Amino acid sequence: MVRRLHPLNALRAFEAAGRHLSFVKAADELHVTPGAISHQIKGLEDYLSVALFRRLPQRVLLTDTGQAFLSELRDCFARVDRAVDRVLESNNHQNDPLTVSVAPVFATKWLGPRLQRFYRTNPEIDLRISTSLKTIDFHRDSFDAAIRLGRADYPGLESIKLFDESVTPMCSPRLLEGDPPLKTPEDLRHHILLHDDSLTFDTTAPHWGSWLEAAGVARVDAKRGPHFSHPDHALQAAIDGAGVVLGWRTLAHADLMAGRVVAPFDIILPLPLSFYLVYPKDHSNRAKVAAFRQWLLQELN
Repeated sequence: MVRRLHPLNALRAFEAAGRHLSFVKAADELHVTPGAISHQIKGLEDYLSVALFRRLPQRVLLTDTGQAFLSELRDCFARVDRAVDRVLESNNHQNDPLTVSVAPVFATKWLGPRLQRFYRTNPEIDLRISTSLKTIDFHRDSFDAAIRLGRADYPGLESIKLFDESVTPMCSPRLLEGDPPLKTPEDLRHHILLHDDSLTFDTTAPHWGSWLEAAGVARVDAKRGPHFSHPDHALQAAIDGAGVVLGWRTLAHADLMAGRVVAPFDIILPLPLSFYLVYPKDHSNRAKVAAFRQWLLQELN
Protein backbone atom coordinates (compact mmCIF):
# COMPACT_ATOMS: atom_id res chain seq x y z
CA MET A 1 0.00 0.00 0.00
CA VAL A 2 1.40 3.37 -1.08
CA ARG A 3 1.04 6.07 1.59
CA ARG A 4 -0.25 9.41 0.25
CA LEU A 5 2.00 12.39 0.91
CA HIS A 6 -0.15 15.10 2.48
CA PRO A 7 0.95 18.77 2.55
CA LEU A 8 2.60 18.72 6.00
CA ASN A 9 3.70 22.38 5.92
CA ALA A 10 0.17 23.46 5.17
CA LEU A 11 -1.19 21.23 7.92
CA ARG A 12 1.23 22.78 10.41
CA ALA A 13 0.23 26.27 9.25
CA PHE A 14 -3.46 25.43 9.67
CA GLU A 15 -2.92 23.93 13.15
CA ALA A 16 -1.09 27.04 14.36
CA ALA A 17 -3.61 29.44 12.79
CA GLY A 18 -6.54 27.45 14.17
CA ARG A 19 -5.03 27.35 17.65
CA HIS A 20 -4.39 31.12 17.69
CA LEU A 21 -7.36 32.08 15.48
CA SER A 22 -4.88 34.42 13.86
CA PHE A 23 -2.76 34.19 10.71
CA VAL A 24 -0.41 36.83 12.17
CA LYS A 25 0.25 34.89 15.40
CA ALA A 26 0.66 31.66 13.46
CA ALA A 27 3.21 33.40 11.23
CA ASP A 28 5.15 34.61 14.30
CA GLU A 29 5.22 31.07 15.76
CA LEU A 30 6.39 29.45 12.51
CA HIS A 31 8.77 32.31 11.56
CA VAL A 32 7.09 33.08 8.22
CA THR A 33 4.95 35.92 6.90
CA PRO A 34 1.16 36.14 7.37
CA GLY A 35 0.90 36.01 3.57
CA ALA A 36 2.70 32.66 3.58
CA ILE A 37 0.28 31.31 6.19
CA SER A 38 -2.71 32.51 4.14
CA HIS A 39 -1.25 30.92 1.01
CA GLN A 40 -0.61 27.59 2.77
CA ILE A 41 -4.13 27.45 4.21
CA LYS A 42 -5.76 28.36 0.87
CA GLY A 43 -3.79 25.56 -0.75
CA LEU A 44 -4.90 23.14 1.98
CA GLU A 45 -8.55 24.13 1.48
CA ASP A 46 -8.19 23.51 -2.24
CA TYR A 47 -6.50 20.16 -1.52
CA LEU A 48 -9.36 19.12 0.79
CA SER A 49 -12.10 20.85 -1.27
CA VAL A 50 -13.57 22.36 1.88
CA ALA A 51 -13.48 25.71 3.68
CA LEU A 52 -11.62 25.59 7.00
CA PHE A 53 -11.90 29.27 8.00
CA ARG A 54 -14.49 32.00 7.78
CA ARG A 55 -12.53 35.12 6.85
CA LEU A 56 -14.05 38.20 8.49
CA PRO A 57 -12.80 41.82 8.12
CA GLN A 58 -10.82 41.89 11.39
CA ARG A 59 -10.40 38.20 12.29
CA VAL A 60 -10.81 34.59 11.18
CA LEU A 61 -13.05 31.90 12.64
CA LEU A 62 -13.02 28.16 12.12
CA THR A 63 -15.83 26.54 10.22
CA ASP A 64 -17.47 23.47 11.79
CA THR A 65 -15.34 21.28 9.54
CA GLY A 66 -12.25 23.27 10.45
CA GLN A 67 -12.96 22.92 14.20
CA ALA A 68 -13.35 19.14 13.95
CA PHE A 69 -10.26 18.85 11.73
CA LEU A 70 -8.18 20.97 14.13
CA SER A 71 -9.08 18.76 17.10
CA GLU A 72 -7.85 15.61 15.34
CA LEU A 73 -4.82 17.32 13.86
CA ARG A 74 -3.68 18.65 17.25
CA ASP A 75 -3.76 15.10 18.66
CA CYS A 76 -1.67 13.89 15.72
CA PHE A 77 0.96 16.60 16.13
CA ALA A 78 1.06 15.98 19.90
CA ARG A 79 1.85 12.30 19.23
CA VAL A 80 4.57 13.27 16.79
CA ASP A 81 6.07 15.66 19.33
CA ARG A 82 6.05 12.96 22.04
CA ALA A 83 7.73 10.47 19.70
CA VAL A 84 10.45 12.95 18.79
CA ASP A 85 10.96 13.87 22.46
CA ARG A 86 11.43 10.21 23.38
CA VAL A 87 14.08 9.75 20.70
CA LEU A 88 15.85 12.95 21.73
CA GLU A 89 15.79 11.95 25.41
CA SER A 90 17.14 8.50 24.61
CA ASN A 91 19.96 10.03 22.58
CA ASN A 92 20.73 12.60 25.27
CA HIS A 93 21.15 9.86 27.90
CA GLN A 94 23.04 7.45 25.65
CA ASN A 95 26.50 8.26 27.03
CA ASP A 96 25.43 8.73 30.67
CA PRO A 97 26.18 6.00 33.23
CA LEU A 98 23.46 3.44 33.85
CA THR A 99 22.32 4.18 37.41
CA VAL A 100 20.48 1.36 39.17
CA SER A 101 19.13 1.21 42.72
CA VAL A 102 19.41 -2.36 43.98
CA ALA A 103 18.31 -4.19 47.12
CA PRO A 104 21.54 -4.83 49.10
CA VAL A 105 21.18 -8.63 49.22
CA PHE A 106 20.58 -8.76 45.46
CA ALA A 107 23.70 -6.69 44.83
CA THR A 108 25.87 -8.87 47.09
CA LYS A 109 24.66 -12.36 46.27
CA TRP A 110 23.35 -12.14 42.69
CA LEU A 111 24.47 -9.08 40.76
CA GLY A 112 28.02 -8.69 42.06
CA PRO A 113 29.23 -12.19 41.07
CA ARG A 114 27.86 -11.66 37.53
CA LEU A 115 29.16 -8.16 36.81
CA GLN A 116 32.13 -9.45 34.82
CA ARG A 117 29.73 -11.15 32.40
CA PHE A 118 27.71 -7.94 32.08
CA TYR A 119 30.78 -5.93 31.10
CA ARG A 120 31.89 -8.58 28.63
CA THR A 121 28.65 -8.17 26.68
CA ASN A 122 28.14 -4.42 27.36
CA PRO A 123 31.60 -2.82 27.53
CA GLU A 124 30.21 0.57 26.48
CA ILE A 125 27.91 0.90 29.52
CA ASP A 126 29.28 2.47 32.69
CA LEU A 127 27.23 0.96 35.52
CA ARG A 128 26.52 2.84 38.78
CA ILE A 129 24.94 0.73 41.56
CA SER A 130 23.31 2.19 44.67
CA THR A 131 22.30 -0.34 47.37
CA SER A 132 19.21 0.80 49.22
CA LEU A 133 15.77 -0.42 50.30
CA LYS A 134 14.28 3.08 50.25
CA THR A 135 11.44 3.92 47.90
CA ILE A 136 12.91 6.09 45.17
CA ASP A 137 11.47 8.90 43.07
CA PHE A 138 12.86 8.28 39.60
CA HIS A 139 12.52 11.90 38.53
CA ARG A 140 13.99 13.37 41.69
CA ASP A 141 16.72 10.77 42.28
CA SER A 142 17.81 10.38 38.64
CA PHE A 143 17.89 6.57 38.60
CA ASP A 144 17.44 4.71 35.34
CA ALA A 145 16.06 1.54 36.94
CA ALA A 146 15.75 -0.33 40.24
CA ILE A 147 15.61 -3.93 41.43
CA ARG A 148 13.20 -4.45 44.29
CA LEU A 149 11.68 -7.24 46.36
CA GLY A 150 7.93 -6.86 46.26
CA ARG A 151 4.54 -7.93 44.92
CA ALA A 152 4.53 -6.16 41.53
CA ASP A 153 2.68 -3.21 43.09
CA TYR A 154 4.59 -0.43 41.32
CA PRO A 155 2.02 2.08 40.04
CA GLY A 156 3.16 4.16 37.08
CA LEU A 157 6.22 1.97 36.48
CA GLU A 158 7.11 -0.84 34.14
CA SER A 159 7.81 -3.96 36.23
CA ILE A 160 9.38 -7.23 35.08
CA LYS A 161 9.51 -10.21 37.43
CA LEU A 162 13.01 -11.65 37.66
CA PHE A 163 12.47 -14.59 39.99
CA ASP A 164 10.62 -15.90 43.04
CA GLU A 165 12.48 -16.81 46.21
CA SER A 166 12.15 -19.44 48.95
CA VAL A 167 13.96 -20.42 52.14
CA THR A 168 15.30 -23.61 53.70
CA PRO A 169 17.77 -24.32 56.53
CA MET A 170 21.42 -23.86 55.54
CA CYS A 171 24.62 -24.33 57.48
CA SER A 172 28.32 -24.98 57.17
CA PRO A 173 29.01 -28.59 56.11
CA ARG A 174 31.08 -28.91 59.29
CA LEU A 175 27.89 -28.91 61.36
CA LEU A 176 26.56 -32.08 59.70
CA GLU A 177 29.20 -34.24 61.32
CA GLY A 178 29.86 -32.02 64.32
CA ASP A 179 29.30 -32.71 67.98
CA PRO A 180 26.40 -33.03 68.14
CA PRO A 181 25.73 -33.79 64.43
CA LEU A 182 22.88 -32.25 62.45
CA LYS A 183 21.04 -35.14 60.83
CA THR A 184 17.32 -34.46 61.35
CA PRO A 185 15.19 -31.37 61.98
CA GLU A 186 14.88 -32.45 65.62
CA ASP A 187 18.67 -32.05 65.94
CA LEU A 188 18.22 -28.27 65.54
CA ARG A 189 17.57 -28.10 69.30
CA HIS A 190 21.31 -28.65 69.75
CA HIS A 191 22.35 -25.88 67.34
CA ILE A 192 22.19 -22.09 67.23
CA LEU A 193 19.41 -20.69 65.07
CA LEU A 194 20.37 -17.62 63.03
CA HIS A 195 17.47 -15.24 62.35
CA ASP A 196 16.97 -13.03 59.29
CA ASP A 197 14.76 -10.09 60.33
CA SER A 198 14.68 -8.38 56.93
CA LEU A 199 11.06 -9.41 56.27
CA THR A 200 9.55 -8.98 59.74
CA PHE A 201 7.33 -6.24 58.29
CA ASP A 202 5.46 -8.97 56.35
CA THR A 203 3.47 -11.26 58.65
CA THR A 204 3.17 -13.88 55.86
CA ALA A 205 6.95 -14.25 55.46
CA PRO A 206 8.38 -17.58 56.71
CA HIS A 207 10.51 -17.67 59.86
CA TRP A 208 11.98 -20.35 62.10
CA GLY A 209 8.66 -20.87 63.88
CA SER A 210 6.75 -21.53 60.65
CA TRP A 211 9.51 -23.77 59.26
CA LEU A 212 9.67 -25.90 62.40
CA GLU A 213 5.90 -26.23 62.33
CA ALA A 214 6.04 -27.36 58.69
CA ALA A 215 8.72 -29.90 59.65
CA GLY A 216 6.59 -31.21 62.50
CA VAL A 217 9.20 -30.29 65.12
CA ALA A 218 7.89 -29.19 68.51
CA ARG A 219 10.83 -29.28 70.90
CA VAL A 220 12.98 -26.49 69.39
CA ASP A 221 12.86 -22.94 70.77
CA ALA A 222 12.33 -20.91 67.58
CA LYS A 223 13.09 -17.58 69.28
CA ARG A 224 16.63 -18.22 70.50
CA GLY A 225 19.75 -17.22 68.62
CA PRO A 226 21.19 -14.02 67.11
CA HIS A 227 19.19 -11.79 64.74
CA PHE A 228 20.43 -10.04 61.58
CA SER A 229 18.82 -7.20 59.66
CA HIS A 230 20.09 -8.41 56.26
CA PRO A 231 19.75 -11.94 54.83
CA ASP A 232 23.25 -11.98 53.33
CA HIS A 233 24.75 -11.18 56.75
CA ALA A 234 22.82 -14.05 58.33
CA LEU A 235 23.97 -16.36 55.53
CA GLN A 236 27.59 -15.33 56.02
CA ALA A 237 27.31 -16.19 59.70
CA ALA A 238 26.11 -19.66 58.68
CA ILE A 239 29.02 -19.99 56.23
CA ASP A 240 31.37 -19.14 59.12
CA GLY A 241 29.84 -21.95 61.18
CA ALA A 242 27.98 -19.77 63.68
CA GLY A 243 24.72 -21.69 63.32
CA VAL A 244 21.85 -22.60 61.00
CA VAL A 245 19.99 -20.01 58.95
CA LEU A 246 16.83 -20.04 56.84
CA GLY A 247 18.76 -19.16 53.70
CA TRP A 248 17.35 -17.67 50.51
CA ARG A 249 17.80 -20.47 47.98
CA THR A 250 18.24 -18.51 44.76
CA LEU A 251 20.54 -15.91 46.27
CA ALA A 252 22.57 -18.61 48.05
CA HIS A 253 22.93 -20.68 44.87
CA ALA A 254 26.63 -19.87 44.36
CA ASP A 255 27.41 -20.67 48.00
CA LEU A 256 25.53 -23.96 47.77
CA MET A 257 27.27 -24.93 44.52
CA ALA A 258 30.68 -24.09 45.99
CA GLY A 259 29.95 -26.12 49.14
CA ARG A 260 30.33 -23.16 51.46
CA VAL A 261 26.91 -24.04 52.87
CA VAL A 262 24.65 -27.07 52.59
CA ALA A 263 20.87 -27.44 52.75
CA PRO A 264 20.40 -30.60 54.84
CA PHE A 265 16.61 -30.80 54.69
CA ASP A 266 14.14 -30.83 51.81
CA ILE A 267 11.42 -28.72 53.44
CA ILE A 268 11.23 -25.43 51.51
CA LEU A 269 8.96 -22.47 52.23
CA PRO A 270 8.23 -19.81 49.56
CA LEU A 271 8.71 -16.14 50.23
CA PRO A 272 5.57 -14.03 49.61
CA LEU A 273 7.67 -11.54 47.60
CA SER A 274 9.60 -11.71 44.32
CA PHE A 275 12.42 -9.71 42.76
CA TYR A 276 11.40 -7.20 40.08
CA LEU A 277 13.18 -4.92 37.67
CA VAL A 278 11.28 -1.61 37.66
CA TYR A 279 11.67 1.67 35.78
CA PRO A 280 9.51 4.50 34.39
CA LYS A 281 7.80 3.50 31.18
CA ASP A 282 9.56 6.21 29.19
CA HIS A 283 12.94 4.80 30.29
CA SER A 284 12.27 1.65 28.26
CA ASN A 285 13.40 3.59 25.17
CA ARG A 286 16.86 4.18 26.65
CA ALA A 287 19.30 1.82 24.97
CA LYS A 288 21.26 1.18 28.16
CA VAL A 289 18.10 0.24 30.10
CA ALA A 290 17.05 -2.12 27.31
CA ALA A 291 20.53 -3.69 27.32
CA PHE A 292 20.47 -4.17 31.10
CA ARG A 293 16.98 -5.70 30.94
CA GLN A 294 17.99 -8.09 28.17
CA TRP A 295 21.14 -9.15 30.04
CA LEU A 296 19.20 -9.82 33.27
CA LEU A 297 16.68 -12.01 31.47
CA GLN A 298 19.41 -13.92 29.64
CA GLU A 299 21.19 -14.59 32.93
CA LEU A 300 17.97 -16.00 34.39
CA ASN A 301 17.26 -18.35 31.49
